[in-house]
Amino acid sequence: MKSRRKYLNYTTPWGVGLTRAARAGWSAFLLHECGYQAELEDWNHDGVDSPFWRFYHNPKPGCHVHFQGCEIPLEPSSCLLIPADTVFDCRGPVPACHLWMHFTVSRPGPPITPAPLRLAVDDLLRALIGSVIALHGEPASEARDQRLQHESSALLHAAFARLDLPAPPAIPERLLEVIALIQRAPHARLSNRLLAARAGMSLERFIRAFREHTGRTPAAYVTAARVRLAQQLLVLTDKTMDQIAFDCGFPNRHYLTRVFSKTTGCGPAEFRDRQHRRPGR
Repeated sequence: MKSRRKYLNYTTPWGVGLTRAARAGWSAFLLHECGYQAELEDWNHDGVDSPFWRFYHNPKPGCHVHFQGCEIPLEPSSCLLIPADTVFDCRGPVPACHLWMHFTVSRPGPPITPAPLRLAVDDLLRALIGSVIALHGEPASEARDQRLQHESSALLHAAFARLDLPAPPAIPERLLEVIALIQRAPHARLSNRLLAARAGMSLERFIRAFREHTGRTPAAYVTAARVRLAQQLLVLTDKTMDQIAFDCGFPNRHYLTRVFSKTTGCGPAEFRDRQHRRPGR
């Protein structure tokens, strides 16, 4: 007679349960680009901004980031995390020995002021940075890129673990599921009534609870997610405005332009042109 296998519970009295932290705090990163160059010429660019976060580290001194009248040096002993929508200048009086990553945070945690965050490079960060740089020296291959994806993500997680951030607010599970749906598919038809049904709440109670926990109405949150997706498509693809409007859930390009301009302060065509004119990272 076959003996029955005994399965242990996935939790134990000795471990630390991290389910809530994974759902409510900073979670997975969507990496758009990771690059390393030993000598980037003319690393001087004014008014750099983008819808993405950036990670910067220079193994050799000499360059810096200029932000609101302050010079922030890029040197071996530190690295920078630059939140999305932060406007800054790159200054490279010497060729830049530069490691960079552009990425999106798939589930935002506490609100972050758009300003560069400088972190000291400790032994763990130094080891991860060295490993990522070494991978850039290997021949290009699918296997290399997979390793680069994992090790770059590990580096970002280690960097974010060193940020002095307030604990994320406790958000009810039903609202977290709605927020995840909006972030996963902002292009879908996400009416307040549909979202309230997904949360298992009355329409009035849902709108009130959503605003209480996020600081925005559901409609404003959906619009912001659609604009963010439009920014990414404008930078990362050559899709037409009509295609981008459709992919982001806007009825047409004219409505996309109106909402995009109101949200970002410039039209989508100007935004794309400004990003594509910058050869630097």
